[in-house]
Amino acid sequence: MGIISRLKNTSHLSGFRGLVARVLRHTANRIDCVDTNETKRANEFLAWVRFAVPGMLSQGNVDAMEYAIANMPPGKPILEIGSFCGLSTVVLSYLLQKLAKTTPVFSCDKWEFEGQQLGALLGDSPTMTHDAYQAYVRDTFLRTMKTFAANGLPYTIECFSDEFFRRWFENEETVDLFGRAVTLGGTIGFCYIDGNHTYEFAKRDFDNSDRALVSGGFILFDDSADGSKWEVNRLTREIASGHEYELVSRNPNYLFRKK
Repeated sequence: MGIISRLKNTSHLSGFRGLVARVLRHTANRIDCVDTNETKRANEFLAWVRFAVPGMLSQGNVDAMEYAIANMPPGKPILEIGSFCGLSTVVLSYLLQKLAKTTPVFSCDKWEFEGQQLGALLGDSPTMTHDAYQAYVRDTFLRTMKTFAANGLPYTIECFSDEFFRRWFENEETVDLFGRAVTLGGTIGFCYIDGNHTYEFAKRDFDNSDRALVSGGFILFDDSADGSKWEVNRLTREIASGHEYELVSRNPNYLFRKK
């Protein structure tokens, strides 16, 4: 089953959750039995990554990312809003290498979470704090990138998306999370939006992304599937009813192409 067929298929894989590691290869090969050997090896790599890296990423998102990267305008950067422990960032880096693309990836995350109470204990744990949890996730992201994306590190800016876009549109010179100097700004070819899922925040992320996105570029919204409890689905349905973007797929999340 090719990438286009998978994009049109509304079903998606769970990332092999619940399986034990000793049957990993068998499962990956069984699921991809009609793919090429190269695709089998690729999916096996991502299956191993999913066992090691915390996060939730549907196979539909992976398919949508691959389609967007393969068809986005050449030479334009990719932007990811919200990285958590780096699972989706690894996928973006991997797909760029798989498709022989050299465009850079920019990402932003502040690693501050809904319901977080810095200085307080985490739930009923007598020792674990919200501060330690935040530090763990941030450190896990760094380790994930250095382990699974060493040849394609993103330019990660530690800030909320509103601040990131302000700095982006001001062409700010800054230093990323890996200690590299970088100048922000310019146009982008693909944006993966996985930040705050409320309508207000998702709308601002979309408006800012749209401002930077070139014609023919793509936007993918995580957790935007019809029936989702998140307000981002309200936004994606509004975009789909407009005339500025083409709805490429709902697999189950919305992928758009700018006209």
